[in-house]
Amino acid sequence: MTKVKICGLTRQQDAELALEFGADAVGFIHEPKSPRFVGEGEYKWIERLAPFAPKIAVFGRVDRPVPQGVFDLVQGVEWEIFPVPYPKRIHVLRLRNGQKADDLINQTVNASALMLDAYKEEAYGGTGHQVDWNLAAEIVQRAERRVILAGGLTPENVAEAIRRVRPYAVDVASGVESAPGVKDAAKLRDFIQAAKQA
Repeated sequence: MTKVKICGLTRQQDAELALEFGADAVGFIHEPKSPRFVGEGEYKWIERLAPFAPKIAVFGRVDRPVPQGVFDLVQGVEWEIFPVPYPKRIHVLRLRNGQKADDLINQTVNASALMLDAYKEEAYGGTGHQVDWNLAAEIVQRAERRVILAGGLTPENVAEAIRRVRPYAVDVASGVESAPGVKDAAKLRDFIQAAKQA
């Protein structure tokens, strides 16, 4: 069964609802320019979330230490430092038009998993742009690490994406929102259900 990560959470009630609906992991954005940014003021309620679902600190550029005792994994696009207390890292590959699997599968930073997202110059992620599923499927087949598919996924297309790409997990932020950082309960439920049943 495909795992589901709900990302860009900014409210406790949304995070709890995602977990109640069956999300396997939850992600929290640490990029101050993002509309989904969470700061230290949110750490107390994040730390209190259900203990068996990994909490992921999400960066564009990992250039500062991650608070210990709150997060279980670190996700990043660019790595300037390696957060030693967190041996599990998710390395994001932002796919551009015309790239080939050979160009991408070895671009890892001692990662436990790879995440495939769409490249957009203006943002590290959360843009709602879809990746090339054919390229993503080839990377899944050839990569030595587990692959997470992100980029433009919605309750309507996630099942088809899973059938075509066969990722270990899927990741969604904007595709289940009513506004940036505010999750829509019905979309959350439908996304998780569709992904789990695909």
